[in-house]
Amino acid sequence: MNIATDKEYRVLVTHSPVREPNGQPGRWWATVLGFPYIAEEAVSREQVIQQIQVRLAEILRHSEVVTLAVPALSPVAAAEEEDALLAQGWDDHGLFKDDPEALKLFDEIEGERDRHPVGSE
Repeated sequence: MNIATDKEYRVLVTHSPVREPNGQPGRWWATVLGFPYIAEEAVSREQVIQQIQVRLAEILRHSEVVTLAVPALSPVAAAEEEDALLAQGWDDHGLFKDDPEALKLFDEIEGERDRHPVGSE
């Protein structure tokens, strides 16, 4: 048995007061916060709110929220990995900080560069 319940969503409603070249009044946009791909555009505030409500209801009618568990490194393993990177001179590795395969990838890239130096044929 399905029982419908209402859930509230925050919507950013924006108005552009600048008239369009054809003399039409400015446009209204609405975006569901947290769902940037759910957006609508209309000529009035009321119309854009109605459109976004219909669109959100349609999407949610065919959607579900699931929770996934993903294995993570234990704090000890993460600390050991961090120590290994520090020992190799990687004290600031930004985007690749939590990627244990990153250094292997960079070694492969450098190996390929060495095999094909610039200017050689």
